[in-house]
Amino acid sequence: MSSASRSESLTGSLDFVFKEYDDAPADPIPVLRDWLAYAQERDVREPRAMALATANAAGRASTRIVVLNRVTDDGFVFETHATSRKGRDIAETGWVSGVLYWRETSQQITVSGPVRQLSDTESDALWHARPPAAHPMTTLSRQSEPLGDAAAMLAEAGRLHDEPGPLPRPERYRGYQVAAARIEFWYARHDRLHQRLSYERTADGWSATRLQP
Repeated sequence: MSSASRSESLTGSLDFVFKEYDDAPADPIPVLRDWLAYAQERDVREPRAMALATANAAGRASTRIVVLNRVTDDGFVFETHATSRKGRDIAETGWVSGVLYWRETSQQITVSGPVRQLSDTESDALWHARPPAAHPMTTLSRQSEPLGDAAAMLAEAGRLHDEPGPLPRPERYRGYQVAAARIEFWYARHDRLHQRLSYERTADGWSATRLQP
């Protein structure tokens, strides 16, 4: 691949056409959906792997990878244990920031905003949409707590796997809805004038601004 089709310090393709950069639509959510669809079409290996950052009330930040469950008209949904570090951070501050980065296509999306815990009914639906093979360990795990006897935990997970019927959702396993307050789309260029289109939610909808790289 020629130097003109690769970014200078990254290794992904530069074949994508960021048409919204010069003609920003009023709503960024359809753009987010289109970018995600493009990543899936281009066989990005983990298109829904999102780096999710949270902070506690003392301002101490932490980051981990979660699965982007779906994009909504308001933002996005993910799932986790409410008793985990991120769950506790959310309970304290009510705010998250997530990044989708696709090396293969030289694209990045950043979304931040307030987050709320979904209802029992909504969380149940998310739980039962997961592969049943994922249920036993998630049922047993007290995420982020110290690990004791790993062999015993695996044995118990195997026993639960053989139980008839679906396992019920643990109360601590919840869905979360992020209401996007800011969305930024980033696309690399070989000349280093990377294309950044930022949206800020306002009282009247969304305000779009192109940013310097």
